[in-house]
Amino acid sequence: MSKSVKKLMLTAGALAMLLPVGIGCNTTEPVIWSWPHNKRRIMKVMDGFHKLHMDVDRIIFDMDEYPIESDH
Repeated sequence: MSKSVKKLMLTAGALAMLLPVGIGCNTTEPVIWSWPHNKRRIMKVMDGFHKLHMDVDRIIFDMDEYPIESDH
């Protein structure tokens, strides 16, 4: 692949990560400069990343959410 195609794919991937930002947003007014509105959107994305992290730990590494620490 050429460098320009790789850059395009990287840019598209980065933009695709921002798509879930609008999920859970039920406002009818344009409130793009409203901090509480943007905070809700950011927290929704962060919650999604946390759930993804927990799923990766559970599926790939076979780890519990709160593993019991051993004394060894």
